[in-house]
Amino acid sequence: MNCNEYKDKLNSNVNGIPAEQKLQFAIEICDKLLPDYQNFSELYKWGEINPLKDGLKYCKEFANGIELEFDSVKMLIKRIEKNTPDSEDFGQVSGSLALNAASAICETLNFIIDKKNERIVDIGNFSYDTEYFKLGERKSNLSDSELEKEIELQKEIEWQLRKTKNVA
Repeated sequence: MNCNEYKDKLNSNVNGIPAEQKLQFAIEICDKLLPDYQNFSELYKWGEINPLKDGLKYCKEFANGIELEFDSVKMLIKRIEKNTPDSEDFGQVSGSLALNAASAICETLNFIIDKKNERIVDIGNFSYDTEYFKLGERKSNLSDSELEKEIELQKEIEWQLRKTKNVA
């Protein structure tokens, strides 16, 4: 499945599942991407991971039925944004990976506030892009269309589509 087909299918899947399943999908991606931020922060001695960890903790608490004060969530989003690298400032792939991790957590927190489906689709895309960037680093001799066909990226797509499948 190519990138455009994946994005169309993910969007369709996300529109057909309950909010709880959307949130769980987003949290799983945030868990998966957070170590990329940690690696970036340690490598460049830039950024603070604690706001991201706090944000992910808030998401998990909300998923477990704990009500959140939305003003606190908005302040936490601002703290995460202050610690989100600009990929222009960090030319390496690790900067993009850290950006994706921070953005995924911010989008999950924003989803808790506004329930917009496009936030969940964006979170899926952050995970796809992260896998794509990592694959591109390891296999720099491949073209974009060749990278799209690689098993690692296809497994990412399959995982996302399975997690967002309507099982009702």
